[in-house]
Amino acid sequence: MNKFKKKKLEYSHTRWGDIVKVEIRDKNRNIIYRNKFNINDKKAILSFLEVLENYSGFSVTEIMSERLKLGEWW
Repeated sequence: MNKFKKKKLEYSHTRWGDIVKVEIRDKNRNIIYRNKFNINDKKAILSFLEVLENYSGFSVTEIMSERLKLGEWW
């Protein structure tokens, strides 16, 4: 198991227009991931979702399929 999954993580984001700044911190408030990307860039969003899957331990596709089955998004 990844050592980052064992730690408590903190997530923050800030948005200025189309630019999003994302930071993921561990329980000691050390930054373990930092990125800025354009919200209109599809490749940047996909790479960010891959990073979230790595640090969170769950799959984004599984969550989306569960939500679609339950009808909570539409």
